[in-house]
Amino acid sequence: MDLITTLKETFEGDINELGYELVDIEFRSTKDGRILTFYIYDEAGITVDDCEKVSNVLDAKLDELDLIKSQYYLEVSSQDLSRPLKTDRDLIRNHEELLKVKLKNGDVFLGYIEEINDDDLVFLVTEGKEEVKKKVDRSDIKQIKIEIVF
Repeated sequence: MDLITTLKETFEGDINELGYELVDIEFRSTKDGRILTFYIYDEAGITVDDCEKVSNVLDAKLDELDLIKSQYYLEVSSQDLSRPLKTDRDLIRNHEELLKVKLKNGDVFLGYIEEINDDDLVFLVTEGKEEVKKKVDRSDIKQIKIEIVF
């Protein structure tokens, strides 16, 4: 099992008990060092106090479990609009948003989520002057993000 999966399984319950949803975890290297980021969500929004509350719980348990042997910085953050949507809950929560879908074959399209199934997703897309349903196998999807329109 990889580190991110282990972290998710270890901490998702703790985060839920605090009243938040764990949306994603990243562990990345930067010029300033390694950063472990937990992204959390709450319908009411996320404040600095929320991030601090979750960080305190995570920090104590991460030290106790010693899952990461190298030095790193812990960060708790709200999700931002440019973050890829990865879970069904992300898709359901953003079903009214225009989404940009990138496929592994290089194709890109814009659409609204219409159906979520185990093996595929159905999007409502505009082709020419009409709206059509586009069924896409999940294994063909490289990335889904909210399309920010100004």
